[in-house]
Amino acid sequence: MAQPHLVVNGGSDFSTNAHFFTLDASEPRLRDWRGQSYGVDLVQIDGLGLRAKGLQPADPRAYRIYDAHVLAPCAGRVMLAVDGLPDMQVPEMDRAHMAGNHVMLRCEQADVLLGHLSPGSVRVRVGDAIAAGVWLGSVGNSGNTGEPHLHVHAQRPGPVGAPLGGDPLPILLDGRFPVRGDRIGSP
Repeated sequence: MAQPHLVVNGGSDFSTNAHFFTLDASEPRLRDWRGQSYGVDLVQIDGLGLRAKGLQPADPRAYRIYDAHVLAPCAGRVMLAVDGLPDMQVPEMDRAHMAGNHVMLRCEQADVLLGHLSPGSVRVRVGDAIAAGVWLGSVGNSGNTGEPHLHVHAQRPGPVGAPLGGDPLPILLDGRFPVRGDRIGSP
């Protein structure tokens, strides 16, 4: 992913990160999604800051980030690899498959999820040992997403039956904690 990226969700506050509400431990329905509380959503932008060709086109392929290669941010083992879910037309969402097509890596003591990949693009399987920089898949618009973007979050390993329910961990991109509105080089 060579062009700059814009953080559309990120940070440790409700006003900058739509995922942050899942940190509320008093709400039982959120426990299975707790790991994404510090999640970061990235879109690709051009020199003018535009994310797509046109104003919110329905075709996911019109978005700059669509089909961008997603590389492993760390060496680890593939814990989850989901593929085969369809891309959604913008702004439709698939709430039954929140992360859409995705890969979860176990990197030392943390699990890292990369979500909303395009159907048929996931290149790894559960159990694969991979090096940092390995091509995992391509950005799509599967799952609970209003437009193509890459969702990234880190967490402690989740409980059996709720792999995204681990304790959330903050992540750094380009050496800093990303917050909505930040521009990032290449994640």
